[in-house]
Amino acid sequence: MHPTLTLPDAPLSHITEDHVGAVSRGRYVILQALIGIMLGYQLLFGPEPIVTRLTSEFIVGGLLVLIGCLLAVPSSMLQAAWFSGSLITVDTALVTGTMYLSGHARSELYLAYFLLMLIAASLRRLSHVIAFSLLLCAGYGVVLYQSVVQTGALSVGQLMSVPVLLVMAIFYGMALETIGSERQQKTQLLYNIEALKKTEQSLQASREQLEIRIKGLKDDLSKANALVHQEKCERQGLERQLFEAQKMEAVGRITSGLASEFSHLFSVIGKQTGVVLSHLLPEDPLYAPVDEIFRTGEHAAVLTAQLATLDLQHRQFRHVISMRTVMEDLSATIRGLLPERIQCQIAIEPGPLDVEVDREGIEQVLLSLALNARDAMPQAGRLTIGVSPIQAGVDGGPLLGDQSRSSTVRIEVCDTGSGMTKDTQSRMFEPFFSTKETNVGLGLTSVYGIVKQHGGHVDVASLPGQGTTVRIYLPALTGVVTATHPAEYSVAAKGQETILLVEPHEMERKLALSTLKRHRYQVLEASSPVEAIMLARQYVGAVHVTVSGLLMPEISGRELAKRLLKQYPTMKALFVTGYDDEAIISHRINRRFLLRRPYRQRGLVEKVRELIDA
Repeated sequence: MHPTLTLPDAPLSHITEDHVGAVSRGRYVILQALIGIMLGYQLLFGPEPIVTRLTSEFIVGGLLVLIGCLLAVPSSMLQAAWFSGSLITVDTALVTGTMYLSGHARSELYLAYFLLMLIAASLRRLSHVIAFSLLLCAGYGVVLYQSVVQTGALSVGQLMSVPVLLVMAIFYGMALETIGSERQQKTQLLYNIEALKKTEQSLQASREQLEIRIKGLKDDLSKANALVHQEKCERQGLERQLFEAQKMEAVGRITSGLASEFSHLFSVIGKQTGVVLSHLLPEDPLYAPVDEIFRTGEHAAVLTAQLATLDLQHRQFRHVISMRTVMEDLSATIRGLLPERIQCQIAIEPGPLDVEVDREGIEQVLLSLALNARDAMPQAGRLTIGVSPIQAGVDGGPLLGDQSRSSTVRIEVCDTGSGMTKDTQSRMFEPFFSTKETNVGLGLTSVYGIVKQHGGHVDVASLPGQGTTVRIYLPALTGVVTATHPAEYSVAAKGQETILLVEPHEMERKLALSTLKRHRYQVLEASSPVEAIMLARQYVGAVHVTVSGLLMPEISGRELAKRLLKQYPTMKALFVTGYDDEAIISHRINRRFLLRRPYRQRGLVEKVRELIDA
């Protein structure tokens, strides 16, 4: 309900109407003309001259001028009390002086004049003044009659005293009525002013109340707009998530089917090229082209196997672990990815950080994001990784699939790099999409797939030139949680075993490096066969196992193993390949020394342990 304004009743009509009881100009002129006639007759035509002829004419002329002034003065001045008082004073002086000089100023006349003044002062209406003045003049006439009876004569001056007194009484009444009218108007004006002040105060109070209500309505409107904007953003986010999930699910189904078909084709290519190569000598002209076909097929088989993992229904090996433990074990590897020009800060907030995840998948996610951040900062910059527990739907975290789990673990990876446009963000999770000439593959696609497989959510905020922030939300385990770990004591190092890891692909090399170090192995890391040979020459101790690709640029895995066996006769070689066992058998390689891509890190350490113990 709107506040109502109540105005006090005030007779404001008194301000706009004409003055009540105001004396008109005609009254003044008529009365002044009567006084002028009476005084002029006494001065000019009296039986005995009162003053000289010139003085009489001067006084009569002054009376005429006074009548002219009454006709010319403004109405505002005519209604003023001071003007009436001044006019009465002048007329009183003239009448009194004339009566005195004419010898007709007697005590009863002055008594009648004084009574007229008292009557005029005590009455407020001009009609009352005139009525009482007539009565008084009648009484004065009786006195004159008695005087005439005694003296036997009546002079003109005595007879004129009666109308003069009557006219003067009327003048007094008019003046007092004017004064009373002005006082009444002043009182009414003061009352109206006071009423207006009260009205103004009431309006001011109502205005303040209205401003308060308007401010409250504005605040409510702002909150409503903010809520609508937040709900709109949430709805757009959910729609985007649904679209991405549907797109990735479709991509996963399609690529899984295609990968299955292509895997069979590449297996045939590997098997047949192996048969051909077994019948060719290295110096044969056909050996190099067939070997190139074999190498290319092996690379294609690896990509095909990676595409097969995009299926969102891909089975994960999960166990309960704290993200604090994961970050502490992986922090050294992440810092090893970054050059000195990039600062790295890892912050782990206190609180429950237990999640049920596939550790290898989460490590792959973190390393992929770190690599992308590094590539976005070619000159210099800062990489910040934060892990914190939040409340889903309260601290900015989204509601995940199981809303009964209100607690969520947030992993935030923030860089100060070049950032991304909206178009790039819309395609960043697509397979083989990249804005760089290097690192083109399934990095971010795998990130999205792994997080979704864990029932999590990925949120990306980026602007060109302002860096990128990737937030990953994983469902947390609440209550008393007992961490579960796979049995690692059987595959861990039992002494100072050294592994020479040769892997051109940086992501796979860093994942394998982190896993082997976590199992207490000493690791020599090389990105190429040439670098591996140089490391082996500089290393003083023994190398127990070499892990390398079967087919690598410059030097193959078998050729690298032959060269290293000369230095380390007891060394075992483990070859990683994308071909299946059927294709590899044709190349006369024992399955015992093979690890097929893409492999799990646990499979790697189990193979290493198996070879060392053999």
